Amino acid sequence: MLNQYEAVTPQDWDEWLKDGQSTIVLVDHDGEAADLRRRIAEAQGQAYLEYLRVLPKAQWWVELWDNSFPELQVLRPVQVLALAEACIEGSDYLAPSVIGVQGIARQFVDAFELAERFGLTVEAGPFAGNEQRAFCDWRQRLRERLLEQGALTGGQLISALAKRLDALELPVRLVLSKELELTPPEQQLLKALQGAGVALFQLLPADVGDNTACQQASFASVQEEVEAAARWVASWQRRAESPRLALIASDMNRYEMPLQRALERFVYPASLFPASQSEVLSEPWRVGTGRLSAYPIIASALDALQVAQGEVGLEQLSRLLRSPFVAGAHEQAASRAQLDWRWRERFGNRGSLSRALALSQDEEATTAFQALCETAQGHAGRAQPSTWVARFDAELLALGWPNRDAGDPVVDQCRQGFSQVMDTLRALDRQLGKIGRSEALRWLQHVLQGKRFELRRDEAPPLQLLNLEEASGQHFDAIWVLGLSDAALPQAVPPSPFLPRELLVAAGVPRADHSDALRRDTALLKTVLASAGEAVISYPAQSDDAVAQAPCTLLDWNYPLWEPVDGEQAFSVDAAVEVPEEEKIRPVSAKEKSQLRGGTGLFRAYALSPFYAFLKYRLGLQALPEPVEGLDPKTQGNWIHRALELFWREAGGSDIFQSESDDQIEARLNDAIDQAMSEEGGHGDELRRIEKRRLLSLLKEWLDFERNREEAFRVKAVEAAGSVDAFGLPLHIKIDRVDEIDGKTVVMDYKTGSIAANKLNAENLLEPQLPMYALLGRNLVNSDIDGVVLAQIHPRGMMAHMRSSWSATLVPGKPRNPVDSPDKWQAECEAWERVLSGYAQGFLGGEAGHDSTRKDADFKFDPFVPVLARGGEVDDD
Repeated sequence: MLNQYEAVTPQDWDEWLKDGQSTIVLVDHDGEAADLRRRIAEAQGQAYLEYLRVLPKAQWWVELWDNSFPELQVLRPVQVLALAEACIEGSDYLAPSVIGVQGIARQFVDAFELAERFGLTVEAGPFAGNEQRAFCDWRQRLRERLLEQGALTGGQLISALAKRLDALELPVRLVLSKELELTPPEQQLLKALQGAGVALFQLLPADVGDNTACQQASFASVQEEVEAAARWVASWQRRAESPRLALIASDMNRYEMPLQRALERFVYPASLFPASQSEVLSEPWRVGTGRLSAYPIIASALDALQVAQGEVGLEQLSRLLRSPFVAGAHEQAASRAQLDWRWRERFGNRGSLSRALALSQDEEATTAFQALCETAQGHAGRAQPSTWVARFDAELLALGWPNRDAGDPVVDQCRQGFSQVMDTLRALDRQLGKIGRSEALRWLQHVLQGKRFELRRDEAPPLQLLNLEEASGQHFDAIWVLGLSDAALPQAVPPSPFLPRELLVAAGVPRADHSDALRRDTALLKTVLASAGEAVISYPAQSDDAVAQAPCTLLDWNYPLWEPVDGEQAFSVDAAVEVPEEEKIRPVSAKEKSQLRGGTGLFRAYALSPFYAFLKYRLGLQALPEPVEGLDPKTQGNWIHRALELFWREAGGSDIFQSESDDQIEARLNDAIDQAMSEEGGHGDELRRIEKRRLLSLLKEWLDFERNREEAFRVKAVEAAGSVDAFGLPLHIKIDRVDEIDGKTVVMDYKTGSIAANKLNAENLLEPQLPMYALLGRNLVNSDIDGVVLAQIHPRGMMAHMRSSWSATLVPGKPRNPVDSPDKWQAECEAWERVLSGYAQGFLGGEAGHDSTRKDADFKFDPFVPVLARGGEVDDD
């Protein structure tokens, strides 16, 4: 169709730019428009083209209508979706099990626009399915609503333009891109425009030189693929002064983040570092599929509005509390970090802002959040979207968002983009009417997610990250196309639930069937590979799920293999770094020693890593608690410890197994569990009932284990606590239980996880708790300690590991290498004392080494998790 129009020559551009008559150039998308504007300006030596406009086809159709008939509105897609939802709600065609119509409405709008654009006739005949009958009914309802509002959709625009051709404000010339695809109604409209006197021309494809310089590569994983592509970009930055490059991915959603991380590492590492106040760092690439919602300042605003609504996820509450875009973020950072810690300790996975603020001990730190709460409380009831926009603005103002001075280009442009989103929401008044807060937030989020956004720059970056469709029609010096596996192309053809495939094929709808999709994908690849003089194509041999992948079958893959380039960065930073000859940490001073807080956990931390102990107990650093679904292991363990404490405080010893029946013992245990659980609030009633049943079953099994002990015992003390001098370190310890067996004293420590007895060995003393009780607990229990017991209370099984001066078993058994005599017990205690004394002296002396071969899981501390100082607060562990 396009081949019938006259081709544009360079002489044409010269004349058109001088004759003062309007010329419109139509292309497929924004990226192609920007690229063509650049090439025309470079060729003609003009950066500003007054009488020539290059813009996407869809945008010009809308502008042509708005300029000619401003009284009749072309609705935005979100406005059409709002009307469609209203047409579908309560429809007889909806199944009773349907909860929300949002997904159905989106599919219906897609089908409606397609049918209107191509003039499709869908009959609700006797043999039509329920979906087709529903489509006909909803289509008629939507058409009626559009007539009531004096509006039309993008799909109806072409036929409306054709009917009012005489009243249109037409340009003198219309130039069509070589790659421009036109529907049959659009082709008819162009014929009519030509008949009305508009001169039609066609662009010739640009000459990009020899297109045979293509190489191929395969990689074991996506990570290796993106790193190779980043190194390739760095090598090009050294080869040419201002190259035009593109990294093109078959699925940019999958590749965007890995690509950006690799580029930050190999191409422009400076973007990883914060800019100074006088410098704004800008990475030398742009992402064609950028979204406004991806910017942290905008995500923070959405978090604030959702948090003000009511109960949300704890992570969202924490994210808002830590946000730098809230008033007082810098001044109150420490106080808010403390509050964040308390939230994570006290809440489950969800909570409300008002309940969270009640935990604050610093009113100044939460002033902005309190203002947000108070402002949002006055915004109850239903209102039009424009009213909700005003309310949301007031809430963000109360919070102090965005907490930045005017003049920051990133903040200013993001705020401008957010204002455009709010304008779109405001424009939904006629379509939505009065709605509640949750509905207003849903529509705001929908508009935000669809808002394309890119920061404006003084100069275009040399590198673009694009998908295949965005790259089509543009021209580069070199490109790398990633992800060309057989799983990526050819693309699947999703069926329409409303429009029969044979109807779409007959109307010439693009990608209506697999053969057409195959042809278009092949042509798209050919066009993209011809857009540069040098190209590399690649694919990962394994998917993210470790599934083997073959290369895309639309290409021959008979190109030369790509030769890897060296790893030199395109940009470098030169700075002098002073490194001391020997790094030393000062010993613990008398003042610091007096302020130390903690228990036996200090020795355990030192056993794992002196550096870990230094971080946790001298610097006061702790990993933030992670919220968990349901009950966290710490709460479950506390309930077990407390229930056993209450039970044995009343039971007294093993005599209870003879003096009371099983039912009486179970009743006593049940009461102890009830009291233990009642001392800690939170969690739903049903969850607590389930947990109580679990605890009762678990502790009954443990009491059965204790019933089978070889010797009678008396529980001498439970939760015996006090302060001790631990080889020069002032610590607080708490012993779970102290038993007396035939005049001898044994201390017991409960573990609700799996136990490893070898961690009590002096040569590998990673569990120093019981050894410290044995050596330091005499004053707490008022007698010498003759043995220790490590007790495992776990659903996988009950067990106890014992070391003492007379026995190595609580229940009948034959342990390996037992410690069961006075001599062995004395030797064990002396070995423990040597090791623990060494731990203490090393900690006090400033030792902070680290064994890098130890497993990270041993630490229960992720160095990549944000940590904070707690003012010396450390659990009595």
